[in-house]
Amino acid sequence: MKIEILEKENGSIKFVLDESNPAFANALRRIMIAEVPTLAIDEVEFFENNSALYDEMISHRLGLIPIITKLREYNFRDECTCKGKGCSSCTVTLSLSKKGPVTVYSGDLKSSDKEAVPADLNIPIVKLREGQKIKLEASAVLGRGRVHAKWQPGVISYKYFDEEKGKGDKFLFTVESNGSLKPEQIVAEAAKILGAKAKEFGKELK
Repeated sequence: MKIEILEKENGSIKFVLDESNPAFANALRRIMIAEVPTLAIDEVEFFENNSALYDEMISHRLGLIPIITKLREYNFRDECTCKGKGCSSCTVTLSLSKKGPVTVYSGDLKSSDKEAVPADLNIPIVKLREGQKIKLEASAVLGRGRVHAKWQPGVISYKYFDEEKGKGDKFLFTVESNGSLKPEQIVAEAAKILGAKAKEFGKELK
């Protein structure tokens, strides 16, 4: 099996997976989407909100804002020593307090970790008119895309390298990150996870 990087841009990567097969290519794609963990907002506590949007709608919008993720610095909440209570080792706290008239953007969120911030600072959250206010505190935790799409690290696709023949052992992958992780990091993490799963499967067969 060989990998050759064809194109590397800001936020995306294209590579060729050679000497492989459709089953492995699809497994790699599915793991990149569903198993590679990222940070995402999972809980929101509202202290004040008289905007045009309900609390639930704003919570959904916040959950879909990609958060820059340093994988080795955070634990999954259910695996943390705090036993799921939430601490600095498993939870990032983001606060927001704004008064209208103003458009509130993702860049207005204040993070407890200066490195775990929105990947894009210009995502609109809500528009406040004169006299309207919003004040909240959100918790971002590690999760996987198989649980909820907000934890997916990006968009991943593949096709046969030679589309006309539609067969063979060579595949062209395109990995577009949403900014939470670098695209090459998504591929590397997926390869590690796939290897670990194969190893565990091998143990179960013995």
